[in-house]
Amino acid sequence: MRLVVKWGGSLQEDSARLADDIAALSGGHRVTVVHGGSRDIDDTLGELGLPRRTLRSPDGMVTRYTDEPTLGALMMAMRGRTQARIVSELAARGVTAVGLSGMDGGLVRTVRKAAVRAVFDGAVRVVRDNLAGRITGVDTAVLDAVHTCGMVPVVCPPGMTADGQATNVDADRMACAIAAAWQADRLLLFTDAPGVLADPADPSSVIAALSRDEARRLVPELTGGMRMKVAAAVEALENGAQAVQVCDGRVDSPVAKALRGSGTLIGKGLGTP
Repeated sequence: MRLVVKWGGSLQEDSARLADDIAALSGGHRVTVVHGGSRDIDDTLGELGLPRRTLRSPDGMVTRYTDEPTLGALMMAMRGRTQARIVSELAARGVTAVGLSGMDGGLVRTVRKAAVRAVFDGAVRVVRDNLAGRITGVDTAVLDAVHTCGMVPVVCPPGMTADGQATNVDADRMACAIAAAWQADRLLLFTDAPGVLADPADPSSVIAALSRDEARRLVPELTGGMRMKVAAAVEALENGAQAVQVCDGRVDSPVAKALRGSGTLIGKGLGTP
């Protein structure tokens, strides 16, 4: 099985559980880990005296505003803190992991979004200094080379343009793009929620399964990080991924439980009959 695991940046306290499961699976399956690092990024920005800023698109999607100083802090945090911690957690369990960014080996190719429309005080303005990118391709040969050597790739943003410019991309979208290009059997998006909820105030209202079309229709009703996760899942399914699962990373044996059906499974032929 080819498995992509998105290790949520909000799950620092639960990292041992994910590491235990990945170590157990990596001997018999090809596992690629993708991670963000929102907490570490925010901490690093604060230590450097830089503000944490976001952009809200006209359709309500919230992303990190990434000027040049912020991009530098982002790279420091994800490579130097989040990724180093994950590689260390896996090494402690006998797994040889290799930390990569989307730039390394041209793994994740992007084009920079030269102009981004964002809402400020109710008015839509164009932002031109945001170093964000749109993913245009994934070189899966990089992942295959790492796996052939018996190692587990641990991947994080940024991606890179054709002329070598680093661009910030959402880690959920990166995981989905990698899963689609690599034709992963399953993409597991771990988060600090039990799955996609029918009622955000009721943790027991987990939607067990959604078709791709049902997920697409649901996106405008979602908020925060869940909105981005489900939107990215739809993109992954449209581009080659077989199935995407949004699941709880806070439970014991999170990967094993996800593979047994916990959380919300999103697939082309799933959902309401």
